Amino acid sequence: MGSATFAREAYDRAYTDWVPRQGPATSRGHETVRTTGKLDPLVDPAEFGLIRRSLPRFDLLESGMQQLTIGMPMAAETRLDTTGSMGRNVEVALRVLPDTFDLCAGVLPGFDLQMAIGIFGDYQDQFILCRPQFEMEADKIVHQLTLMVPEHGGAGNGGEDPHYGLFGAAYLTDARINQYGLKCYDFTISDEPARTLFNENLLIRVFGDTVFDKVAENGHEISRADLPTTNEVVQALLKRAHAFFLEVPSHHSTHEFWTDAFGHERVVVLPSVELLPQVQAVIIGLTEGVLELGTVSDYLEQNGVSARSADAITRSVANIPIGAQVPLREGLTLPVKGDVFREKTDLWPVDPSEVGDVTPVGASASPEGPNWL
Repeated sequence: MGSATFAREAYDRAYTDWVPRQGPATSRGHETVRTTGKLDPLVDPAEFGLIRRSLPRFDLLESGMQQLTIGMPMAAETRLDTTGSMGRNVEVALRVLPDTFDLCAGVLPGFDLQMAIGIFGDYQDQFILCRPQFEMEADKIVHQLTLMVPEHGGAGNGGEDPHYGLFGAAYLTDARINQYGLKCYDFTISDEPARTLFNENLLIRVFGDTVFDKVAENGHEISRADLPTTNEVVQALLKRAHAFFLEVPSHHSTHEFWTDAFGHERVVVLPSVELLPQVQAVIIGLTEGVLELGTVSDYLEQNGVSARSADAITRSVANIPIGAQVPLREGLTLPVKGDVFREKTDLWPVDPSEVGDVTPVGASASPEGPNWL
């Protein structure tokens, strides 16, 4: 899979290559829909086998073994509201992407940060959800964002449909870090509540006819006759991810709904989507034990946040489960860059005495899409 990582120079090139000089940043996505009637496969939740994977990157060695190129992968999935007044969130996410990656990677030392930034709409939209692949290179993340299809719709105050994205995160994700007993990260950004119930037909509309088979393949059992509620999906997600709702200030019903779903400790104020990089990095840093609450205000102000917003964010994150990842790491020694594995699917590297030739054969990743294994 190679060893390339996110770089600002690569981001600048990708932005020039993929983002139109005139018109919406997502023109490519809308054009794909106009010509095919479907989402581009890279952001269609029903494509690439439905299950989104965050797996280690290896170089194939002449010896036939596999060498870890960066570190263990840490998945971070984000779903952005693009209904109504939130309709330009893809443009904002693209603009702040370098800061998002740099700041989040900065509080995850030794990990291979892999991001999936998607969007959600309303069931009345043609497409309820765009869910991309987990990626770590600027070109691929920028490309995927330009393939999104925000429809700027919504059925008015009273609920949107991010819970279909939460369903995918809970039941249709394969993150290697979970196999070590650690959790990855998940963020939902909105100014609206969701709906409390799922609809079987809408699940099939979003994920395709095989959705229940794929959920079972990924180790979960969901009955068509007894679908989970949104709150139950959130609880399932929390078993594998440090998941948070980032609330763009709106009305009381939004706060009430999401505190009921996530708990008050997992609802964090997001004064502006422009501050997404800083807020996500603070949450990850506090959860990992890399940041301390007493240093958060200074950290935020050093990274471009006004004193007023820094104070609001600091007060909001004061209640999150600070250090929640720390006890999960206790006694755990994760594989590190340069470790050699017999097979890509192995959890643990071979003993150094078994390592032979470490000459890499060369990169083998497909440019057409995910080629994890």
